[in-house]
Amino acid sequence: MELLIGIAGIVIFLILLFMGVHIALALLGVGFVGFALLTNLNQSLNFVARAIYEQGSNYSFAVIPLFMLMGYFANSSGIVEKAFRLTSVWFNNIKGGLYWVTIATSTIFAAATGSGAAATVCIGKLIYPHMLKEGYNRELSLACLAASGTIGVLIPPSIPLVLYGTITQENIGSLLLAGIIPGLLEAVIYSFGLLLLIKIKPAMMLSKESEIRRKYKSYTLKDRLIVLPEAWGIVLIITIIIGGIYSGVFTPNEAGGVGAFVTLVLLIIKNKKKSFSIIKNDVWGAASVTGMVFFIVIGSIVFSNFLTFSGIFDTVRVIQNFPPLVCLTIFLAVFFIAGMFMDAMAALLIISPIAYSMLSPHYNGIWLGLIMVKAFEIGGITPPVGFSMFVAKSLDKDLPMEKLYSGTMVFWVMDLITLVIMIIFPQLVTWLPELAI
Repeated sequence: MELLIGIAGIVIFLILLFMGVHIALALLGVGFVGFALLTNLNQSLNFVARAIYEQGSNYSFAVIPLFMLMGYFANSSGIVEKAFRLTSVWFNNIKGGLYWVTIATSTIFAAATGSGAAATVCIGKLIYPHMLKEGYNRELSLACLAASGTIGVLIPPSIPLVLYGTITQENIGSLLLAGIIPGLLEAVIYSFGLLLLIKIKPAMMLSKESEIRRKYKSYTLKDRLIVLPEAWGIVLIITIIIGGIYSGVFTPNEAGGVGAFVTLVLLIIKNKKKSFSIIKNDVWGAASVTGMVFFIVIGSIVFSNFLTFSGIFDTVRVIQNFPPLVCLTIFLAVFFIAGMFMDAMAALLIISPIAYSMLSPHYNGIWLGLIMVKAFEIGGITPPVGFSMFVAKSLDKDLPMEKLYSGTMVFWVMDLITLVIMIIFPQLVTWLPELAI
């Protein structure tokens, strides 16, 4: 009977998602009712209250609002615009250069904010109009924005990696350092993949190639060197976060606090008298997103507890009898599917506890975290749903979704290559954390 209630809970949860119910509300509602059916109403109420208190007072979660605030301040301080200008000057002379500008800007933005969806929207608003004006392929341009945004979940400060570390008790500093090389590897694979594509099938990337080439502005080496000093703010933030954590000067929480303060100073320098109203809006925006994240965290804990009591997880544990590689492959498939329907953070909170408990005896926990997060993000650009694709689609509501799928599959293949390399060569993930010990 308990198992049937658990299965019914999962089905109802998926139905609520398709109906457009907020994922946190769906998790909390189904988990609360299901837990009450398995125990009683008082126990369910007590568990929800305890989950809210424990997670609200969890010091490890303090890094999330700090990174969120830093991301909002960084955006308002003009870092995105400066990153766009810097990469535009350096890559504009290249045929199809705005694709490389998108990838490079997303990588820089990721190192300043750690948010995939934010990178897609913020950078998309800047770059996508230029792409349309210069005749770039619409579906491939949006796909490039959606895929490049996923770099933000690997390069620190990565909110999904922070959540994974909090759930599994893996060292958060080591997780953030572990994401640097895979994140840069992803950017490089995207770049070389597009370079190969433009040579094999240029019409797929540039729908008005002859017009684009006439519109190119030529930049000299002097022009490129002149624009470099504009990146000092970006370099400072990256140094504080990555350098501070790597050297042991800062804990992740302290790095988030110092980073938020530095971006606040940059915001004030740029906006001067308008700073107060911008800061007020950014604080409110960061608080709203942080509240949503905590709501999802609490909902996922209640939902996971309900599934545990129903015996679903005990049933799943039968795959522990399979060889470790087979078990990992099964979970990768689950990660892909979950990433298609929900944000990486929500999917991570629901699935990673059971996956970690079954896989960590066989694999390095830091490496597992990067593999999980990357697999969830690949699911985000996987048809027929793809959460990240819907974020990118908001930039061009007139483009049919099926056309966006065709453009996204190019990046899906490149993402899969990145994931396979991370699996075959785990040292790419573990080298920096081990060096920092």
